[in-house]
Amino acid sequence: MRLAVSFACTLFAGLALPAATVSILTTDGKTVEGETSRGKITLETGGVRREIPLSKLLSLHSGAPLSERERGMVETGIPAVLGADRAKSDLGVEQISAIGPAAITPLLQVYKDTDQHEPNPLYRLFTRIIPPSADGFDRALALVRLTDGTALRGNAAAGDWVVNGTTVPSASVRRVAVKQKLVRRNMEVHSLRHSNQIEFLDTGVVLTQGSAMESAATGFARLSWHADDWACDPDGLKKPAGNYKTHLVNGHPFGALVGRLGAAGEMFFVGKSYRKSGGGAGKLQLAVNDNRHWQNNLGSYRVVMSATDAYDVGDAF
Repeated sequence: MRLAVSFACTLFAGLALPAATVSILTTDGKTVEGETSRGKITLETGGVRREIPLSKLLSLHSGAPLSERERGMVETGIPAVLGADRAKSDLGVEQISAIGPAAITPLLQVYKDTDQHEPNPLYRLFTRIIPPSADGFDRALALVRLTDGTALRGNAAAGDWVVNGTTVPSASVRRVAVKQKLVRRNMEVHSLRHSNQIEFLDTGVVLTQGSAMESAATGFARLSWHADDWACDPDGLKKPAGNYKTHLVNGHPFGALVGRLGAAGEMFFVGKSYRKSGGGAGKLQLAVNDNRHWQNNLGSYRVVMSATDAYDVGDAF
């Protein structure tokens, strides 16, 4: 009997799923972060019921109807995205992106046939919410992103989450992200689309206080089509160009690769090579530093970055 019990305990221990650290965004805007005893989620997709271990999950984005608070954010956020106030526009993009699939319908209803084109934050907002490979006719389905790069749409089975002893009701969950030991990205930061005067590239990577981030960037950008003294690598201009007396703007070199953590984050220099631990928490965004005369920009930077102890909540757009 003792041997049988011992064998059963050993077998159970072998089948037990390791604890995961998650960050849950609720429909009332709160973030609950910590260790959960839950080992998997259940998703019905394409008529098939799948059980997905949290070890294979990057993020889950609920497609449940908007809460009253979220509806108000979308109704005020979309006009802000189109407005002239950059701080309000960036905040609107960030908030609507975080809501995810539930914001698809009200966003699509706003688009007008006015020959919209880039650079335009509203033009790219839809792709930030739902990757093209996961779009479909049923807009209310949840979005599930896996560590192997697969994106699934389906109905996630209801079930409360217990995080560090705190219960988060399933009805209040908007997004669940599982902390990853290492997140990698290979991205293009374009000098026109991702000029800091238009919008930052959203890497989809949320850093934590314990994250160590490093990046390497290559490429060439022209901030004035034919004037070579306005061309540079990701470190930006080394000396003033044209009739300018300084090579700096916004406190950093013209044309430099810069970053920030979240829409309200302070801009920092990234350049050709960057490495830092404990640099703060928030979603990493990247851009090419410029002034209001950004319309004649050409070229882009290829950025390869990695971050430890971070959350992967979306593709880079």
